Amino acid sequence: MQKRSVLICYSLLSGLLLWLSWYPTGWYFLGFVAWVPLFFISDILLKGRGHRAFGQGILYSFPAFFLWNAATTWWIWNSTPAGAILAVVLNAFLMSVVFALWHLFKAKEIFARWSPVFFIVLWCSWEYLHLHWQLSWPWLNLGNIFAPATQIVQWYEFTGTFGGTIWLLAANFLLYNALRKVIREKKATLSPFLYFILWIGIPVCGSLFYYFNYSCSKSYPVNAVVVQPNTDPWEEQYRMSNGAHARRLLGTASSYLTPRTELMVCPESALPHNVGTLPLLRAEYKDTNLYENNPYKGFAVLDSFVSLYPQLNIVGGMSDGRLFDHAASRASRQVDSGLYVEYYNSSFCLNTKGISGIYHKSRLVPGVEIMPYPSIFFFLKKLAEKFGGITGTLGVDTIQRTFLTTIHDRKLRIGVPICYESIYGELFGQFTLRGAGLMCIITNDAWWKETPGHKQHFIYAKLRAVESRRTILRAANTGISAIIDERGNVVQRTRYNEPSVLKATVFPNQKITFYARYGDYLARMSLAVCGLLLASGCVKILTSRKKSKL
Repeated sequence: MQKRSVLICYSLLSGLLLWLSWYPTGWYFLGFVAWVPLFFISDILLKGRGHRAFGQGILYSFPAFFLWNAATTWWIWNSTPAGAILAVVLNAFLMSVVFALWHLFKAKEIFARWSPVFFIVLWCSWEYLHLHWQLSWPWLNLGNIFAPATQIVQWYEFTGTFGGTIWLLAANFLLYNALRKVIREKKATLSPFLYFILWIGIPVCGSLFYYFNYSCSKSYPVNAVVVQPNTDPWEEQYRMSNGAHARRLLGTASSYLTPRTELMVCPESALPHNVGTLPLLRAEYKDTNLYENNPYKGFAVLDSFVSLYPQLNIVGGMSDGRLFDHAASRASRQVDSGLYVEYYNSSFCLNTKGISGIYHKSRLVPGVEIMPYPSIFFFLKKLAEKFGGITGTLGVDTIQRTFLTTIHDRKLRIGVPICYESIYGELFGQFTLRGAGLMCIITNDAWWKETPGHKQHFIYAKLRAVESRRTILRAANTGISAIIDERGNVVQRTRYNEPSVLKATVFPNQKITFYARYGDYLARMSLAVCGLLLASGCVKILTSRKKSKL
């Protein structure tokens, strides 16, 4: 009983350290030691001969992962209670399964000294798979921990956040081995701790040198404004017409606009009532006599305004829909005999030539915009709808489309990822591969109210700036809106829950970073190594069982 209490305390200590290392607490340096208690749990369990290793690995690691997930992402409850419960419990359980699988192989003494390598590639593989399935929730991927301190991870330009995951886990193993050596030999040995310090210190020093010597782009200036209208999503968003939303946006921004303003960035919920793509492309919205509740009224208001500012490009979000004569995808819903409709969460770019581009969000939020694996989780649909979750799956785009604009007689492409997409580094880089010289993140974090959620979402944008070396203009409905430079510095930002406008001259960059070109290559390599180790481990287990029977 005493042993169990010790193990639970160790587990909770790891969970506490992981939570404290996460933003907005932001003591990221604690991440370099947070896993050590969990590794000692594995050692203690193996002293008991490692019976039921997999089950014990789940049992004693789950408290750590549950505490970490619950304390860091509890705010999801404000948007969808069912989604919050699912995210916290399922994510913690899956993390425990990863730890338990490593502990099982360690108990079998299959990889011996290669045990740390196996854990690192196994965890990277888990994080990578968590980016690419319908239950995707990579909010707590370990590389995100350094978002408040982009000065020390400028090398994310080459590795992305998976470089941070490997760096952090390896540091924990170095400290764990140093402490274990002290415990075994009963005397302090400096060399193992020196390796730990050098492993952390060398990348930090190299990053700081790169940070202070990096020169941001200064060619082809773009005069931009970022608009934060501060519309309440619970009380105002769907009560107001699209025309009223457009007038609020323009009323907030008008005093900051000049004939030289070339870009105005609006949030995800700029025009929340559903419109249709085809009428927009045919410019039917240009009729200024549309009645107020017509969803195209918002575009009519914006179009009339753009005619006064011929250089202006307006970027923002809208709810979109399209009719088909067949079920085009799993998101299609039959509305009549032989007629189907798909709805989208979309971004648009409007200028004097009309709609120059529309992009449909391609990475959807599980439980809010998509029902994951409906054949398996069918029982969650009614629960999700009851607590404000999804009423159907949205359609998605097949590529990360960019918007072509003309500024100073020069062509410029702009990438506009929507909300949740900004936590996917590889996806973000796809916009730059398709020519985006500037990036605009549009979002509506007001669903979470004034909780750590909107702060965490904001701070992750700093990582995207470093990975892609793009200036980011972030427009959030209630905040935090910001302008972030190529080094990850927040040049300007707004306060939360206040109507605000940011005005700045920004500079596009056409350089394609190593990470943008090759994406999460470290994770794919980890997946391959992990597969080989798992396969060889299983072969060794089966071989040893056959020998024991002979």
